[in-house]
Amino acid sequence: MWSRRQLLQHGAIGTSGIAAAAVLSACGSDRNNGAGDSPASALPEPPAALEPFDSTRPAGPATGLPRRAAWANTASVQFFLALSAGMEAASKERGLQYLTAVSGDDPAANLRQLESFVARGIGALAFQPLDQQIQRPVLEAALRQGICVQGLISPTSTLQIAASQYNIGFTQGKAAADYIVQRLQSKAAVHYFNGDSVSPQLKLRHTGVLDGLRTGGAGIRVVSDVAGLVDYDEGGEIMREVIAEYPDIKVILGGDAAAVGAYRELDRSGKLTEDMYFSGVDGDREALTLVKARGPYRASIAFAWQLMGYGLGRFAADWIDGKDIPRVVVAAPIVVDSPEGVDAYLADNANPGAVFAVRQRYERYLPLLGNVSYRTRETIWRDEYIPN
Repeated sequence: MWSRRQLLQHGAIGTSGIAAAAVLSACGSDRNNGAGDSPASALPEPPAALEPFDSTRPAGPATGLPRRAAWANTASVQFFLALSAGMEAASKERGLQYLTAVSGDDPAANLRQLESFVARGIGALAFQPLDQQIQRPVLEAALRQGICVQGLISPTSTLQIAASQYNIGFTQGKAAADYIVQRLQSKAAVHYFNGDSVSPQLKLRHTGVLDGLRTGGAGIRVVSDVAGLVDYDEGGEIMREVIAEYPDIKVILGGDAAAVGAYRELDRSGKLTEDMYFSGVDGDREALTLVKARGPYRASIAFAWQLMGYGLGRFAADWIDGKDIPRVVVAAPIVVDSPEGVDAYLADNANPGAVFAVRQRYERYLPLLGNVSYRTRETIWRDEYIPN
């Protein structure tokens, strides 16, 4: 049944997905954002503080590394292809040859591609975790050669894309709670598609969603909470069964694919009502189209995939040139909940160079933390970094 499960196991930033990405193995000091009563042991220890990235540090000598950047993609899905487009654009602007390959979720193929990139000669290597035990030796070899290893929610790496799954969930749950308080007199039955069976890290997102919902008070009841990081069709199938058992459900939360599937099913069956609230995680184009229509699909928690890839390409070139780059790029959850918000999100991702040029604009989506360079290349990530 789980047609997307393999992808989600190693890519849960957003898609449910980052998140994938899920995007994008997904992943603060505020243990529960002041909401809910989850035990502290349910959440990870807060990370050591990192200062904001300082881009003014003087460059060191040129590294002599090959002017090539590579992205070892694992799946031809929308968000990874957007990341690839951004990375390719930045690489070309900075005079780098851009290499990429897609493994089709095959760990052996992914390993061959990683090994091929390193053998050919590269200055930077971006990778998505697939089978980390298999990947680790070639990543270690790349690091020994001074290659900038860029990991999506994953060590072993020089630069790490990081996300807090708890904060993603809390953002989604709190937005739903605010709607319930403002529009449904603080009372609603909720259905949630959770990802607990896919990745242990997504249990943190689950905790965050529930804590976010609790901010709306005792009138909010989660009557259905089932595993459901699935595609459109499977989301619809699950919703058909759930709504038959709980016909008073007004709020549906989960990943965009599952939530869109649920929306389609209720619309098809005549059970969709204008006061309902749907939201998903990922920035899926179908979800954004529904948000723009101003109907019951109210929000998507989106991630800036093309901007992310563009930054990786720029930082690859900076590394090769001996400049400092961030140690961490935080994938911030962006609540896209209006037609204007959809337009702004799509416009920024379609024009990453202009957004990157204004750090404040770029960091709305992707805050930059810490410093590392070829001179300090022994500073690497051995553990996953979970931001506050």
